[in-house]
Amino acid sequence: MDARVRGGELVAILVDTDYPFRDSIHLQVYPESPVTFPLHLRIPAWATDARITVAGEPLSGVEPGTYHRIERQWRPGDTVDIVFPMALQTERHYHDAIVLRRGPTVFSMTLGEDWVQIAGEEPDADWEVHPTTAWNYGLRVDPENPAASLEVEEKPVGELPFSPEGAPVTIQARARKVPEWQMLNSAAGPLPESPVTSTEPDEEVTLIPYGSTNLRVTEFPQIAE
Repeated sequence: MDARVRGGELVAILVDTDYPFRDSIHLQVYPESPVTFPLHLRIPAWATDARITVAGEPLSGVEPGTYHRIERQWRPGDTVDIVFPMALQTERHYHDAIVLRRGPTVFSMTLGEDWVQIAGEEPDADWEVHPTTAWNYGLRVDPENPAASLEVEEKPVGELPFSPEGAPVTIQARARKVPEWQMLNSAAGPLPESPVTSTEPDEEVTLIPYGSTNLRVTEFPQIAE
């Protein structure tokens, strides 16, 4: 990106990152000539222990939920490296359901899909998407320490990261079917109140970033231990 700073000096900043799938961001600053100006970096509220290094020197006072201001004389080729550690977190939603988050990304269980054309002609046809795999699962996870029961795998970030096949991050979770949670009027029925008792066997389910899914379950009942 390019911007003009104090005195009209043109500055280019090159950004190299796979955020939000990875936790590091590398900036290179290229002013036309050395110039002093402030650079404001937004630190997300979830990014505890965020780290910033400028030209190889670590900065102090980096606080989540703030803008970190760096004012200095910038020279062509100066670097800024940012790390936002992405810890697994849980949120409570409707009926005390659990939602899994890793950094800025919410995760959903991906489902098998059957696409049915119901009207029109391509490229303007109307489609319905029906699940071909079970969806009515509750999660077995410790909300206070989700990393203990979840396995995160990072994959190469390809050309289609926002697709079920190209998701660059997956989470493996233990789950059980919740038989009483059924379809109602062609959609998932009312979410059971957590915690939910299930005598079904443990299974492993795969979760991927919400934006990489077409059909999804994102809010899960918590299985009672």
